[in-house]
Amino acid sequence: RMSNAEDLRPELDRRVKDVTEVLDVPEPAAMVLLSQYNWSKEELLEAYMANADKLLKAHGVYRRCGHALNPPSNRTKSCAICYDDDVDEMLAMPCGHEFCLDCWHDFSVAAIAEGPVCINTTCPHAGCPEKVTAIEFERSLGKQHVDYQKFLTYQIRSFVESNGLSRWCPGAGCERVACAVSAAAMESEGSVATCDTCATSFCLRCGQEPHAPASCPEIALWMEKCRNESETANWILANTKSCPKCMSRIEKNQGCNHM
Repeated sequence: RMSNAEDLRPELDRRVKDVTEVLDVPEPAAMVLLSQYNWSKEELLEAYMANADKLLKAHGVYRRCGHALNPPSNRTKSCAICYDDDVDEMLAMPCGHEFCLDCWHDFSVAAIAEGPVCINTTCPHAGCPEKVTAIEFERSLGKQHVDYQKFLTYQIRSFVESNGLSRWCPGAGCERVACAVSAAAMESEGSVATCDTCATSFCLRCGQEPHAPASCPEIALWMEKCRNESETANWILANTKSCPKCMSRIEKNQGCNHM
């Protein structure tokens, strides 16, 4: 079936909720962890059971998952970015690093401007691996801020592209998503989807035009062959000319009398 990307939000939220309950971790941490494992609960749980602390540290949510280092409250507030003293409102990360809301705002805007990689943004403190999550972006920008909405869009785009059951319609400018009913259907040779908006038909497995009876690996090899031949043809056109008598392509590669 075809749908809008946002229609997949309930499925994303369901997976996050499942991980939150099974692993007893905060929702933002579950979101980060799932994004690192192609949104696969099974892959994540297997890695978590193998070595939980190692996994949490590797993906920047160790402090967020019950190991927080809260900054002391009985001292003068000073932002570690702008060095303003006696700042009224500070926003702290689970790692203990805290900054004023003005600096957080500027940091968040700059991070989200980097594009989809913003879902892997780390703490503003140099060298700190703790991941910035939707909580920090929301508090520093506000729910209605255009950049916060972009962040949420990048989250759902990551889900569409990595969860294994969906694929963007390849039609020019089309934002519809093809969703398979199962992993078996997604991996089945010859599964074809037709967009209900732009009428583009494409292979659900590889995203190319329908290519039955050729398999996806075969069509990939064919396209690579065509690309190579196209590059060869471009080189011939750029570096040779036609023989004035027989019209064969010739290359003048030395002096006047050599070709």
